[in-house]
Amino acid sequence: MNIKKITFLTGHNWISNRLGGFHKFAQAACEAGIETVFFSFPRPYYGYFMKQELFNKKSIKQLQKGITYKIGAAQLHNVTLATLKLPNFANKILSDNLMNSFERFSFTSFKTFAKKWLDGTDVFVFESCDGMIFVDKIKQMYPNAKIVYRPSDPMMFDGALERYVKNEKNIMKKADLNIIVNKEGLDLYRRKIPDFETSIKYVLLSNGVDIESYEKTYECPDLLKKENTILYVGAWEVEWTLLFKAAEQNKAFNYIVVCPNYPSEDIQHKIKTYSNLFYIPGIRPSEVPAWITNCSVVMVPYVTDFYKNRPLGITAKYYQAMAAHKPIVAYCDTPKLKETGAVVTYTYDEFITEIQKAVQKKRVNYSFDLSERKWNNITKKFLELISDF
Repeated sequence: MNIKKITFLTGHNWISNRLGGFHKFAQAACEAGIETVFFSFPRPYYGYFMKQELFNKKSIKQLQKGITYKIGAAQLHNVTLATLKLPNFANKILSDNLMNSFERFSFTSFKTFAKKWLDGTDVFVFESCDGMIFVDKIKQMYPNAKIVYRPSDPMMFDGALERYVKNEKNIMKKADLNIIVNKEGLDLYRRKIPDFETSIKYVLLSNGVDIESYEKTYECPDLLKKENTILYVGAWEVEWTLLFKAAEQNKAFNYIVVCPNYPSEDIQHKIKTYSNLFYIPGIRPSEVPAWITNCSVVMVPYVTDFYKNRPLGITAKYYQAMAAHKPIVAYCDTPKLKETGAVVTYTYDEFITEIQKAVQKKRVNYSFDLSERKWNNITKKFLELISDF
């Protein structure tokens, strides 16, 4: 299949403090000369009144107009369709169908939006985000286009809203190809969809890492010039009560959380009462290697038991730390990390003790093969998969 235009439906903005696989795939498409649309969704009207990185009036209005970038040999259009999406708590009184209807409804018709930005698309690639509610409409409007679903974070995890479970099952059965990122996700889908093997067409393709970026030397960011810097860079929420306790017990250590998802105002206020605990509301993806390579220890302090119903496997943030040979101490994540040489803890005291040990290490070699996870290899395989219809 000769692809001339590809549309990615993703939760990300093109310019963002979050780097997802879709950024890498879209960049590779552009460099291959393929016109690319980065359809950022959802962007609810109520987001006009918020002040988060993705949900704020300025960003949403810019994306409604569309922002065009020249990348490689092609153009990338970052766009959105603002809708009447309601917060999930409304699902307690409204039906799943009604919630989906509100989320699809916009004061600009979808047909008008699609004619301007989506016409001519050969392949639609959906991320595991609310954008999957458009799959039926897109299949109806573009019957000759191929549908690909690439769930980086499965939405039918244990305890998920039934609406997301139904929406994800629907897109997986409608997709021409599902690209699953790890065995944990595959096992989840096999358990949740009884006829998975006969009804779902899928392949496995992991996330990647720019290994070379984490083998270089960078100027040290000012905050990391302190001694004993314990760093988290990620988008998932962290266990703040754990970090408060760690900062209190190890005053010679500096705990730094870099995350675009703002903690509550109460948490932010309490952070400011510590001289050795810091919160940064995200950094540009291009800056991440400088932060990872200049810290003392990489920590991943997820919320207690978060990993139990999230089939994330060994994620890209660990690839980065391994490529930089940094000591890793995780809290409440998959036990499989232990097989690589990373330290995984499940109590506050154990986490604090292992951080104390990790600070003494300068370089760690991990028994995990990153060579097959280079982004150049992953994106090449991705383009081959979506062209082979």
